[in-house]
Amino acid sequence: MILEDLRIERIPSVPEVLVTLLKLCHKPQVEFEELARVIEREPALSGKILHLAGTAYYRQWAEVTQIRRLLVVLGLDTVRRLALTSAVHQYFSQLSPGHESFTAALWFRSLLCAHLARDLARLTGYAAEEEAYLAGLLHRLGQLVLLANFPEPYQDILFMDEAEARIEHVERDRFATTAAELGAELLCRWPTSPFLADAVRYQNFPQSDLGESPPLVKVLNLATRLSRGTSTGPLLPPDLDDRLFGLNATLLAEVIHRGRAEVLETARGFAIDLGVGPRRDPSPAREELADYTRKLALLGGTGGMRPACLDTRAALERIRRDLALVFALDEVEFFLCDTSGERLLGQPSPSRPACTGFSLDWRPSASLLGRSLREGRPLSSFDSSDGETEALVDEQLRRLLKTPGLLVLPLIAEQVPLGVVVAGIPSSGRLPLAEWGTGLNLFAGQLAFLLLQARETEAARDAEESAGRQWRNLEVRKLLHEVNNPLAIITNYLHVLGLKLGEGGPTRELAVLREELARVGDLLARFKDLEQPPAPREERLELNRTIADLCAIFAEGLFQGKKIRAEFDRDESIPLLALSPGALRQVVMNLLKNAAEALPEGGRIHLATRDRIHKNGDLFVELRIGDNGPGLPERVLNGLFTPVASTKPGHAGLGLSIVKQLLDQLGAEISCASSPEAGTRFQILLPRTLPREASAHD
Repeated sequence: MILEDLRIERIPSVPEVLVTLLKLCHKPQVEFEELARVIEREPALSGKILHLAGTAYYRQWAEVTQIRRLLVVLGLDTVRRLALTSAVHQYFSQLSPGHESFTAALWFRSLLCAHLARDLARLTGYAAEEEAYLAGLLHRLGQLVLLANFPEPYQDILFMDEAEARIEHVERDRFATTAAELGAELLCRWPTSPFLADAVRYQNFPQSDLGESPPLVKVLNLATRLSRGTSTGPLLPPDLDDRLFGLNATLLAEVIHRGRAEVLETARGFAIDLGVGPRRDPSPAREELADYTRKLALLGGTGGMRPACLDTRAALERIRRDLALVFALDEVEFFLCDTSGERLLGQPSPSRPACTGFSLDWRPSASLLGRSLREGRPLSSFDSSDGETEALVDEQLRRLLKTPGLLVLPLIAEQVPLGVVVAGIPSSGRLPLAEWGTGLNLFAGQLAFLLLQARETEAARDAEESAGRQWRNLEVRKLLHEVNNPLAIITNYLHVLGLKLGEGGPTRELAVLREELARVGDLLARFKDLEQPPAPREERLELNRTIADLCAIFAEGLFQGKKIRAEFDRDESIPLLALSPGALRQVVMNLLKNAAEALPEGGRIHLATRDRIHKNGDLFVELRIGDNGPGLPERVLNGLFTPVASTKPGHAGLGLSIVKQLLDQLGAEISCASSPEAGTRFQILLPRTLPREASAHD
């Protein structure tokens, strides 16, 4: 028997419990605690939760092993869909109304064993009581799986009036395994303790063989023996002998009575009929479940439970979870059509980055991906004709997914091809298309519709954002038009003032002011369309002149008030540089302003330039700006060029981060050395990039 071929998603739940869970899922404000109280009392639902948590999507949470914590990890929406898909699977299953009595009896035994295991853990000092409860709840998981996948042959075995050893012999003869071994193998693949799987595996072993076994194995073995039999009355098992822990018969009888009373009370709460013998007519809960499923089909399947306004990425993750939940497909990747609709592109995948580089012209392709999208139906590599050559793309994807076969689902909505889902399948017995083709095609249609909605949502959001940007740009243009008027007036008056003062006036200072006003105009002009980058144009920087002009402005302003002395040691050999003078001017102004504010009265600032600095094979021009102030605090140095809350009144703490950003745009480097003894010194290395005409002459 191939474990992967067994359909875990189809294991039956007691209809009464499933109906209760569905009603809870539709409560407006349901709590996880309410859901956990129901799920922890139903072995099939608990098994499905563990199975889902063990899939590739949730593998990062593998250390979470408790049902209640897993529910929080999976999320309320996933639990709701699990309840829905369980109802659908149960409605379309092969189990007849007569099988409900078998399911109810298995539920009774499982829950009784869970209560007994928890009480025995408490009595014997085993600390992990909830783990013991889960082991008891799932100890007959293998029987549920065999009943779901082989309903007719297994029902004859399920309640044989034979010893457990004889029943396991028949199971092995017919299915090449036992229910206990099957349950243990499943638990090994799910996020549970390895001791829990061992406890299920050895539940029917003789006591004499378990002397050195872990406590959980012994607890479950004893709980299993005490819970045998179908009686729901006060009868006790004939053998209450305990050679594992030495508990006496009177104490064990009390444990059994208490556990049975709790299970019967739970059954009454769910309105479960525990009558002996097969039923001929469906129970009221089964009828209610069938009615619910029919209404669900009319509403378009599980899509009605999906929240709206998903983007494409979120929609793909939802599809990935749905495929794991409904069809137990864990290895899934997506290939979506590009904007032209002609090529399939691999989508980003955290587990398989190689998918992102995948590109396929699907219309002429002989691969399963191209054929599935052209024919509009699911295709499986196991359904290929004998002798048919496998396409290279399919072979590569099989290796990528590390599975023997591929299942491809076309995503087509409103006759528009959107892409394909590619899932790895382990064998030909897993989701054979002869049986599952129609259901898979309908499900793929629902997934495609979800993806189409996501794309339409994104398109509407992009259109709304574009309209908002256009409106903002229009408002900015209006504002700039108003700002340009006073700037033009100031520029004209500066020109008039220069004429009135004549050649003996402060012509140099007025020229600097005009340059700064022009730079303000250029900066404001960039706001006319924030989405359009400024047109590239070659600028020219006279480094020494720019530094000298700024020193002159600061000397008669900020420096003068604190009697700060500025010294400028220039290298006259520095050529004209193809760099932005406005950006460099803003850098120097920020550094000089910071230095002046930090210096005490009578402080000193030293500036120096130097040509031809070689570093790592590149040629730079150096600019140094230093002071003899108190230095920068350690916390400031640690985050020197990142935006921080400034300690200076009226400052946003953005000055040095803006300096770094501007220098990055120039392709320059900056470093800082600071100490209380030596003050602070910034070194800036500007790329020695010459204007085109100067480079041509060189």
